[in-house]
Amino acid sequence: MSPRTEQQWAEMRLNASEKIISAALDVFKQKGFHRASMEEIAKQAEVSKGLAYNYFRSKEHLLAAVMERRFNEAEALIEGIDQISGARNRLATILDRLFDAVKKDTMLYKFYLTVFLQPDAPATIRRIGKTSEKIRSQWARIFEVHRAIFSELGVTDPESEVIYFRSLTTGIVAEYVMEPRNYPLEKMKAHVLHMYGMEKGGGD
Repeated sequence: MSPRTEQQWAEMRLNASEKIISAALDVFKQKGFHRASMEEIAKQAEVSKGLAYNYFRSKEHLLAAVMERRFNEAEALIEGIDQISGARNRLATILDRLFDAVKKDTMLYKFYLTVFLQPDAPATIRRIGKTSEKIRSQWARIFEVHRAIFSELGVTDPESEVIYFRSLTTGIVAEYVMEPRNYPLEKMKAHVLHMYGMEKGGGD
C-alpha cells in the first residue's frame, strides 16, 4: 500500500474538521452552546475528544467555525443574484431563498438567533481573528447587494433601508422559528414584497 500524498492528508484533515463542525452544530441545536460539551461533540462526530481539541482549541473556536458556516450560507442567498434582471425580482429571489432555508431547517435558524442574542457571543466570535475578518467581508458584500437593490428601486436612503429590511426579515424569521406551525410565513413574504411594489400583497 503506497503512502498517502499531501493532498490526501489535507482532504482527510478537511473531512475530519467538517465532521466535527457538523457534530457541534447538531449538539448546539439540541442543547444550546453553553450546555454543550466538547466530549458530547466528539462523541457525535465519532472521534476522540483529543482529536476534536487538535482541530479546535476550545468550544468557542468551534462556535466561530459554526458561525463562519452560517455566513457562508447567508452569502449563498445572494449568489448569482446580479444575473437576475430587475431589482424587485432580485429582492423576491432573496426572500424566497431565505424563507425556504428557514423552513428547511427551522431548528438551525432558531439556534443562530439564540447565539446572536447571547451577550457574550459577538465578543467570542471577534476573538477568533481570522473568522471575524471573513465574516466582516461577507457581511459587507451582502450589505452592498441589498443597498444596490434599494438604490435601483429609488429609495432615498438605501443604506438605512438595508438596515430596516434586515431588521424586518430577522423579526419575521424569529417569529416563525418560535411557532412554525401557526406563523403565516408566506403571507408575510407577500406583504414584504407588496411593500416594495410587487403586485401580490399580504392582506387578510
